[in-house]
Amino acid sequence: MKEDFKTLLLKTLPLPEANDLYESLQSNPTISLRINPKKTNLVPKNSNKVAHCNSAYYLEERPVFTADPAFHAGVYYVQEANSMWIGRVFEHLRSLIAESVVVLDLCAAPGGKTTHLSSLMQDSDLLVANEVISSRKNILAENVSKWGDGNTWVCSADPVQFGNLGPLFDMVFCDAPCSGEGMFRKDLNAQQEWSLENIALCSSRQQRIVSDSWNCLKDGGYFIYSTCTFNTSENEENVNFICDSLGGELVDVSKIDPSGVLYCLKEYQYRCFPHRSTGEGLFFAVIRKNISTSKPIKNKAQQIEIKKSDINGFSYVGFRSKNWLVPNYHLQCLNLLCLLPGLFHVGTLFGDVFKGKWKPHPAIALLAIESSLPLVELNDQEAMAYLRREFLPKKSSQRGVVIMRWFEFNIGISNSINNGLNNLWPMEWRVRNQFLCNTVFPR
Repeated sequence: MKEDFKTLLLKTLPLPEANDLYESLQSNPTISLRINPKKTNLVPKNSNKVAHCNSAYYLEERPVFTADPAFHAGVYYVQEANSMWIGRVFEHLRSLIAESVVVLDLCAAPGGKTTHLSSLMQDSDLLVANEVISSRKNILAENVSKWGDGNTWVCSADPVQFGNLGPLFDMVFCDAPCSGEGMFRKDLNAQQEWSLENIALCSSRQQRIVSDSWNCLKDGGYFIYSTCTFNTSENEENVNFICDSLGGELVDVSKIDPSGVLYCLKEYQYRCFPHRSTGEGLFFAVIRKNISTSKPIKNKAQQIEIKKSDINGFSYVGFRSKNWLVPNYHLQCLNLLCLLPGLFHVGTLFGDVFKGKWKPHPAIALLAIESSLPLVELNDQEAMAYLRREFLPKKSSQRGVVIMRWFEFNIGISNSINNGLNNLWPMEWRVRNQFLCNTVFPR
């Protein structure tokens, strides 16, 4: 690590804390994952519980996740353990609000925080996940589809476009792009790219992101600011900027940490350190918007088509020339479809019409609800062949759309025709190597 980083660390933290942190950054990173509670209650092999997240586990060693069909089926998400504290924050804040909430995950890709929040939401809550970088938006939508909660819409827009909407969201989560000091153990590139100049650039960008989006938060709503870095410029100083310049006050959420793992340089601003907990670096603070400076919401004419209602609690919605399954709880939010900038994914993609025929999407098999479609059981070899998007031999007399099932999990769909199973796994999701099947779960 660069000498400038160690010097800055010594300026930021008390000497014993800085030395312990610096030493911990020389050790190996931890490996953790979070189980999808709607799809399984299995415990991974050779794992230990993450204390601050009921559905998460540390693994003793890193497996080849790409070789696990359960990974592709959204049965678990590989996520850094300390970042899961954001889920604890959401649970606490959600308990303070009686009504349903609309939540924005402003910098969402690749989807760890998004899938975590979606698992913790109540049925009537809606999550909007946004990723401004075009090259990253598709992996976000893919992970949302595989997770299968159906309660998340995906946008690709600049934060200022949300700010222009007016006060729409009860909570905004902003895991701001940062210098990445907290990821030094996991990412050597983060060490090589680190510089004092980059810290200044990140700090300025973070202030712009928050300032541009602030207007989309309701008065009294909660803005959750987080980074995975250690310096004060991107953390405490930016939180002070938000409170002083934009009109907010810090919220005490210390009750989420009865064991005292979290560390504070300043009151109500929380840090996770790898020498204090089993995980990487994280900073977060909760800011309540307390000054009414919001501009009114801009209205647009609705252009939404609801094709049929009450299908296992979902409705067909026509949007962007595709058919989507949207929970009936969210029909009251359909006016948002014409408001949200860059919106391209709504609930669960049901499929579209291609050359006059319905082409279903595998997301309907990965949705965490019961399905009436017939099942086709796959062995390990067949499951990996399916994920490589290969044509499979016919396994039953069943014709038409069938769900591919491996072990205990739905992993996708195929069209059963005369001579085999026409693979409908999306081309952009396919596994490109000849991995032997192996799963994190005991069998």
